[in-house]
Amino acid sequence: MYSPDEWEIISEVSSVACITALSLIFGRKLASIDGPVLYIRTLLLSLYTITWAFNLISCMLISTNNGNSISCILALLNCTFLYTSTKVILCLYFIEKIYTMSITKQPRFRSPLYLISIGLMLPYVGLIVLQIIHRVAIVGETAPFYCYLGVTLAGSVPILCYHNLVLCFLLLIFAKYAFFPTSEQQTTLHSATLHLSARYNGMAALVTLLSTTANGLMMIILQGNQRGLVWLSVSTLDVSIVACIIHWVSSHPAELYLYEKSLQPHHGDKSIKLEIKQHQEVVILTEFSTHV
Repeated sequence: MYSPDEWEIISEVSSVACITALSLIFGRKLASIDGPVLYIRTLLLSLYTITWAFNLISCMLISTNNGNSISCILALLNCTFLYTSTKVILCLYFIEKIYTMSITKQPRFRSPLYLISIGLMLPYVGLIVLQIIHRVAIVGETAPFYCYLGVTLAGSVPILCYHNLVLCFLLLIFAKYAFFPTSEQQTTLHSATLHLSARYNGMAALVTLLSTTANGLMMIILQGNQRGLVWLSVSTLDVSIVACIIHWVSSHPAELYLYEKSLQPHHGDKSIKLEIKQHQEVVILTEFSTHV
């Protein structure tokens, strides 16, 4: 009778723990929704949904990974498409936060910074192609027929470098807004809130950078010779930790305040209408007739 080894047990336990955590924060976020769902909250819910789906699929594939070529290939596709999708949605969330904190009156697609940031998302299509071309998905020929997954150096190095390039770019913008704000950000009524939001989102971007780097370095060092369940488990921990950090950041009072401001038609500072009323005095001159 087959019995799982210690790596399979650890992978299953960690996957179940990640699914539980994602289900908890997903439920709390849905319960807290009050009012219209804007684009930034849609990104947040999409991040939770895809991360939860990635964790659930990984958990099922971990238990069927050995001696199963179909499960091995599905695990590769899961890491290729869903894992990359979580990173893209996370970057789109950071880009939207940067646009909100920039206090610009320009529409999104007329803002140079917004257009540059969105343009950086396009090469992710190429990263998916690289993962498919340089994939490693091999089932061992001898017992216990382990599944080995990964990406060769020709694909893993460019992928990690580009991930880090985009995340460092976003992290530097958050750092700039936190420590060197613009004059508009300093003079706005909610400048303190913007400062806190930049700091917390910068922390989230830093955690994302560290977790992505750790996952990528493991792939580069092992050169695709890692067990499939190990890659699935590390990737599950990666996206789950980031999702929990994003939930913590988005639940901060400063973030909630900025979201409420964005619900207003003009989400800048509230203008105060000054009315100057002119009071006119009517003086009635009465002519007294004198009798001479």
